[in-house]
Amino acid sequence: MPKIFTQTPRVVVILETCVQPDREKLDGIFKYVRFYGPWHLHIIQNRVGEQRIEHFETWHANGVIVGQSMLDMEEALAQTRLPLVLIDPLSRHLVPTSPFSRCSYVQNDSVSVGVAAADYFLKQGFKQFAYVGESLDRPWSRGRGQGFIGRLREAGFSCQTYAPLTAGEISDWALEQLNLTHWLSALPKPVALFAAMDIRARQVLDTCLISGIKVPEDVAILGVDNDDQLCLGSFPTLSSIECDMGWCGFMAAQLLDEQMRGKRKRKTVLIYGVKKIAERQSTHFVQPVQDQLVARAIEFIRLNACEGIGVSDVVAYLKVSRRLAELRFRKTCGRSLLDEIQAVRLERVKRLLKETDFPIREVTDRSGYQTDDHLRRIFKRHFGITMREFRQQRLKKIRELH
Repeated sequence: MPKIFTQTPRVVVILETCVQPDREKLDGIFKYVRFYGPWHLHIIQNRVGEQRIEHFETWHANGVIVGQSMLDMEEALAQTRLPLVLIDPLSRHLVPTSPFSRCSYVQNDSVSVGVAAADYFLKQGFKQFAYVGESLDRPWSRGRGQGFIGRLREAGFSCQTYAPLTAGEISDWALEQLNLTHWLSALPKPVALFAAMDIRARQVLDTCLISGIKVPEDVAILGVDNDDQLCLGSFPTLSSIECDMGWCGFMAAQLLDEQMRGKRKRKTVLIYGVKKIAERQSTHFVQPVQDQLVARAIEFIRLNACEGIGVSDVVAYLKVSRRLAELRFRKTCGRSLLDEIQAVRLERVKRLLKETDFPIREVTDRSGYQTDDHLRRIFKRHFGITMREFRQQRLKKIRELH
């Protein structure tokens, strides 16, 4: 018979919530507790000044969920006899000599992540590929590389791999970036590059831009974790594989609940995989424009459309007649210069409506439009709904996800 609680269970959760994957895992734990709780949770996030629980029994804890941020609490964790569930444990915690080898855990299927990356790039028609692993070359990083390279090999393609770092390179980013620059420059172009995590993908992206390597024209970059701050804060924005971190946290909480109630006494291993691929600018390859006049016009518009420029400003920059500029632009792109300006502005409008709570007045100003009414009419004509309705749709999707 399952254990009957006479008091609300106390659970310690140790996760490094400064990174988005662990925040999503914590969301999954919260979701389980909402459905099957209540629990009293003490969350240790490795923040400065936080109050920890060094001896779990003195807090009368009933169980512990712990991620990779356990490193500086290993001694206390190893001594406890409480039910303990690991999330994405390091390989050294799984060997038979480890005090944690008896613990149930939830683990990401690293190989499947690499396979998903390869399938994504293969569908885009790439023929040349590269992989950059995590700086410490941890097993999950090697697994993602193995999945990526293995799937490409099955499809008849090879893959260039960035060599694991030396001790000096791990501690010195300036030295490593120099080596990474040489490696990226020598890759055959265009190349589809998969990085083991978003932080690594961001390093590759920055190195490409510093080195004059175009992204995504020369190097298309895909990361892992779909960390909004890293991905949306990059230029170009970063495409990323999102693993099902919320489900990971939910399963970890379920494992712990079953252990605390005596329902599950044997060690259990659960696996979670890929949730989706968030496609952004870093992999959105567009055939380069051959007409240099048109290419210059597109670049100028992309940089300045939301500053209130008009067609006359584009023509003045190109130093040709308006008729010639319009003819060559329409011949190459199938639309007018004004259409292009409008498209860039409306793309920013949509992004601001999705990702901010700015009032319409501020959205108008930041998108290069003169009046709210003018923007409202154009938005409704192009998308068939009002800006308010567009924003409400986005909020509805967010509520459904949670």
